[in-house]
Amino acid sequence: MRTPGVLALCLAAFAAGFYANDYRHQLQAGAGAGEPLAAGAAPQALATPSLGGSPIPESATSPGSSPAAALAISSAALLTPLEQANRWIALGNYPQAAQLLEQLLAQLPAADAQHTRALRLLARVYEEQGRHVLAIASWFDYVAQEVDAQQLQDGLQYLASYLLRLAANPVFAQEQADWLMQQLNDVIRLTPDNGELHLRLANMHWEAKDKELSQYHALMAANQQDTHTRAQALLLVINGDTAGGVASGEEVTLALQRYGNQFLVPLEIDGIAARLLLDTGASISGLTSSFVERHHNLVRNTKPITLNTASGTVESYVFVVNNLRLASLDFPKHLLARLPMDSSAPFDGLLGVDILGRFEFVIDQDAAQLRLRKRH
Repeated sequence: MRTPGVLALCLAAFAAGFYANDYRHQLQAGAGAGEPLAAGAAPQALATPSLGGSPIPESATSPGSSPAAALAISSAALLTPLEQANRWIALGNYPQAAQLLEQLLAQLPAADAQHTRALRLLARVYEEQGRHVLAIASWFDYVAQEVDAQQLQDGLQYLASYLLRLAANPVFAQEQADWLMQQLNDVIRLTPDNGELHLRLANMHWEAKDKELSQYHALMAANQQDTHTRAQALLLVINGDTAGGVASGEEVTLALQRYGNQFLVPLEIDGIAARLLLDTGASISGLTSSFVERHHNLVRNTKPITLNTASGTVESYVFVVNNLRLASLDFPKHLLARLPMDSSAPFDGLLGVDILGRFEFVIDQDAAQLRLRKRH
């Protein structure tokens, strides 16, 4: 009798229909197209569908083909390009995923939401492949197109951390130093308050013997709570050999002028007399906006800076003066900030720890004196 054979064929057909239906339900209830699936959660990679979906080849439905082959090809045809890319990523098939995503990006307009999602996914694929230059370029393209505020913030955070990881790799950082600096500067323009980025650039510029840029980024990092202590330590290294010409162990005493319970320090900036309020809580010394307006010729080589004030953050800039002279101490090529203060105060700016921190200092309030000794 042929009954067992017929029964077996019926059971196979039933199983194929059951699993095909179950597979469709999994697709409908599965992960979103924009998020990679967990490894091991997806079935085996299938034939590549075209961007418009693939029809089932006639050979797969011919009398001689197996039900499993037909089921595999029909299941692949159900996937969108982003779903198929996610499936290949989950299986570690990055070349196929990259090729499909590149094709998708070439066909979709930039304004399409799928274009943005594909860019983000492609950036991660390039990273997994070790194609870091392409990955970073894709991340920048992505953040330029993302319109969702939270997604944009997450993307910028990841881009910043990615660049920091690359910069921490000594081999890559040495081979791609100029490129890394440019990328770090570009992402800082998008996230100016990221102290870790500024601190990394400060160290890179210091290694490249660019003191001015190193000091600038260290000062920016010192304005952020998470990087303040490390940035101050770097500033001591940067400025350690320029303590105004004071020999190690030598002490210099400066006369102060009383201002209520505070003190003013008389000095000269490029030959112009000024009085700065002694402020041990200020990371950077600076001049009031009114003083800068009166002596605009002092301002050169400006760079943006975000200042933390009692009333919140303020956007301003720093600039380089040829020389800051404090009694007998000279500080050439020093960075000063333009401070959001007007002329109502009887002083012209603040003297902060960017100067004081180069010394072991004591403020003698009774004698109204500032005693400075170069750090060992």
